[in-house]
Amino acid sequence: MSKKSIKFHVKSDDYFGTLATVLSLIKQTPENIEKHTKSLNKLEKDLIFLQNNYTIVKKEKIKKY
Repeated sequence: MSKKSIKFHVKSDDYFGTLATVLSLIKQTPENIEKHTKSLNKLEKDLIFLQNNYTIVKKEKIKKY
Protein backbone atom coordinates (compact mmCIF):
# COMPACT_ATOMS: atom_id res chain seq x y z
CA MET A 1 0.00 0.00 0.00
CA SER A 2 1.07 3.56 -0.50
CA LYS A 3 1.54 5.82 2.53
CA LYS A 4 -1.65 7.63 1.48
CA SER A 5 -3.53 4.32 1.41
CA ILE A 6 -2.13 3.28 4.80
CA LYS A 7 -3.19 6.61 6.31
CA PHE A 8 -6.67 6.19 4.80
CA HIS A 9 -7.05 2.71 6.30
CA VAL A 10 -5.78 3.86 9.69
CA LYS A 11 -8.15 6.84 9.65
CA SER A 12 -11.02 4.57 8.58
CA ASP A 13 -10.11 2.24 11.44
CA ASP A 14 -9.75 -0.77 9.15
CA TYR A 15 -6.00 -1.27 8.68
CA PHE A 16 -5.87 -4.40 10.83
CA GLY A 17 -8.85 -5.90 9.01
CA THR A 18 -7.19 -5.16 5.68
CA LEU A 19 -3.94 -6.73 6.87
CA ALA A 20 -5.80 -9.83 8.08
CA THR A 21 -7.56 -10.15 4.71
CA VAL A 22 -4.28 -9.93 2.77
CA LEU A 23 -2.65 -12.53 5.00
CA SER A 24 -5.67 -14.81 4.64
CA LEU A 25 -5.53 -14.56 0.85
CA ILE A 26 -1.82 -15.43 0.91
CA LYS A 27 -2.54 -18.43 3.11
CA GLN A 28 -5.32 -19.65 0.81
CA THR A 29 -3.12 -19.68 -2.32
CA PRO A 30 0.20 -21.23 -1.26
CA GLU A 31 1.29 -22.07 -4.82
CA ASN A 32 2.16 -18.48 -5.78
CA ILE A 33 5.32 -18.07 -3.68
CA GLU A 34 6.94 -15.29 -5.74
CA LYS A 35 3.83 -13.07 -5.63
CA HIS A 36 3.39 -13.77 -1.92
CA THR A 37 6.99 -12.80 -1.21
CA LYS A 38 6.37 -9.44 -2.89
CA SER A 39 3.15 -8.95 -0.91
CA LEU A 40 4.84 -9.84 2.37
CA ASN A 41 7.70 -7.45 1.62
CA LYS A 42 5.16 -4.65 1.03
CA LEU A 43 3.35 -5.50 4.27
CA GLU A 44 6.66 -5.47 6.13
CA LYS A 45 7.35 -1.94 4.84
CA ASP A 46 3.81 -0.89 5.80
CA LEU A 47 4.28 -2.18 9.34
CA ILE A 48 7.64 -0.41 9.68
CA PHE A 49 5.99 2.82 8.48
CA LEU A 50 3.23 2.36 11.05
CA GLN A 51 5.73 1.58 13.81
CA ASN A 52 7.66 4.75 13.04
CA ASN A 53 4.64 7.03 12.72
CA TYR A 54 1.74 5.74 14.83
CA THR A 55 0.89 4.48 18.29
CA ILE A 56 -1.77 1.89 19.01
CA VAL A 57 -4.24 3.12 21.61
CA LYS A 58 -6.96 0.93 23.07
CA LYS A 59 -10.44 2.06 22.12
CA GLU A 60 -12.82 3.19 24.80
CA LYS A 61 -15.84 0.93 24.91
CA ILE A 62 -19.09 2.73 24.36
CA LYS A 63 -21.66 1.84 26.98
CA LYS A 64 -24.88 0.54 25.51
CA TYR A 65 -28.05 1.25 27.37
